[in-house]
Amino acid sequence: MDSGQQNFGLMEMSAIREMANIGLGHSTTALATVTGKAFNMEIPNVETVAFERVPLMFGDPEEMAVGICMPISGDINGHTAFIFPWASAQNLWRMLIGYAPESPEEIDELSASAMLEIGNIVSSSFLNAISDMSGLKLHATPPMVSVDIVYTIAASIVAEAEMEDAVALALETRLYGLDDLDTTGYFLCVPTMGGLKKLFNALGIPEAA
Repeated sequence: MDSGQQNFGLMEMSAIREMANIGLGHSTTALATVTGKAFNMEIPNVETVAFERVPLMFGDPEEMAVGICMPISGDINGHTAFIFPWASAQNLWRMLIGYAPESPEEIDELSASAMLEIGNIVSSSFLNAISDMSGLKLHATPPMVSVDIVYTIAASIVAEAEMEDAVALALETRLYGLDDLDTTGYFLCVPTMGGLKKLFNALGIPEAA
C-alpha cells in the first residue's frame, strides 16, 4: 500500500512550500537569537512522501543519524521530526557548541541538550508561524532525541503516522553558519489528513479535485 502519498493540487503544494519557507525562516531567526550565532537556512526541496519511502530518503538507511522528534497537538495533530545524518549532526554540534562527539557513545549531556534545544526551537517556531498564518491553535510538546541508524529512526516515525491517517511532508534543509560549516538534514512534518485539510480550509484553499 502506497500509504502517506497524497496527490495535492498546485495551490496546495504552493501553500505547503510557502508555509515551509515562512515557518523555517522563523525557526532560523529564533535559532540565531537563542544561540547568538548567525545562521542561514535553505529549503531546496519540499515534497509529499509515501510512508514506505521515508526510511529510504536520507541516503544510506544503515547510516548513523540523530533524530529529534516532537508530537503536535491542538487543531492539528501529528508529529514533526528533524533528522541529521551523523556527519551533518557533527557539523551542527560544531556550529553550536564548538566541538562534536566522534561517535554516538561520546554524546555527553551538553551535546544531547543542544540537539534537543534545536528540535524545540525549530519545531516550535515552525508551528507558531503556521498558527499565525492560519489562526489555528498548534501546540508543541517536549522533543525527544534518538541516535540510531536512519532506517530505525524513520521507521518509528512512520509507525506512529500510519496509525493516525497522516501524510508525510518532507523538507530538505541546509543550515549554514558563519564558519563555513554546513549541515543537511530533513525536516518532516507529519500531520493527520484531517488536520491538513483543516489547515487548507483556514487558508482559503479549496481541495484539489
